[in-house]
Amino acid sequence: MTSKTKNKFDISVLNNQKVFLYVVLAGLLAFLAFYMLVFQKLQEKTDTLHTQNVALRQKVNELKEVYDNMEGYNLMIAAMTESIDTTLSSFPADAREEDALVIAVDTLKRAYVEYSTISIKDFEEVFVIPAETVANAGLEDYSDEIKILRRDVSYVNSTDYINLKTIVNTILEYGGKKKIKNIVYSKAADETDGYITGTIEVTDYVAQGTGAEYTAPDLKEYEAGLYDLFGIIKNPNRR
Repeated sequence: MTSKTKNKFDISVLNNQKVFLYVVLAGLLAFLAFYMLVFQKLQEKTDTLHTQNVALRQKVNELKEVYDNMEGYNLMIAAMTESIDTTLSSFPADAREEDALVIAVDTLKRAYVEYSTISIKDFEEVFVIPAETVANAGLEDYSDEIKILRRDVSYVNSTDYINLKTIVNTILEYGGKKKIKNIVYSKAADETDGYITGTIEVTDYVAQGTGAEYTAPDLKEYEAGLYDLFGIIKNPNRR
C-alpha cells in the first residue's frame, strides 16, 4: 500500500468518525433538549401542585378551625343579627308633617312657648346598603335595599330659659331617631322678663327597606287648626 493510499484511508476514517460524533452529539443535544423541556414542564406542574396543596392545606386548616369553633361563631352571628335588628327597628319607617306638628303641640302642653314658624325640609340620603349586600348577609327579615334618610325641622319660637329646658327634654323623650341638631336663642335688648327668641333644629332619621310600616301619631287628642298651634298658650308673665 502506497503512502498516498494510506493517507486517503486515514482521512476517510477521520471524516467518518467526525460524522459519527456529530450524529451522536446532535442526538444527545436533542435528547437533552427534550429532557429539559419535559423536566421543566414536570417541575412547573410539581410547583403548581405544591402551591395548590399548600393553599388547600391552609384552607382545610381554616375550615377545621371554623368547624371547631362553630358554636362560638353561631353565637356571634346570632348576636350580630340581633344587634342589626335592634338598630334598624329603632328607626321609624317614615316621618311626616304631622309628626313635626305633634312635637310642637306636645311642647305647648308642657311649657310656656309661642311658635311663629315651623319649617320642614325635604329628606336627604345619609347611607345606603345595596340589596346585594343585604342578600349576601343572609338575614331572614331583610332582602331589599336599605336606606337611612334624614330630615331637618326648624321651630322658631319665643320662651324663657326654664321653659326652654322643658321643650328640649320633651323633644328628647320621643322614640325613634330624633336628634336636636342646633339651638340658637337671643334676648332682645329691651327685654325685662327673661323672654328669649330663637330656633330649635331637630333632625329626624328614618330607615326605608326594613319592612316596617309607618305609624301615624294619634291626632284625636289634639285640637285642629293653626290657632291652637301658634300662640294659644302664652307666658302669663308676658305683657
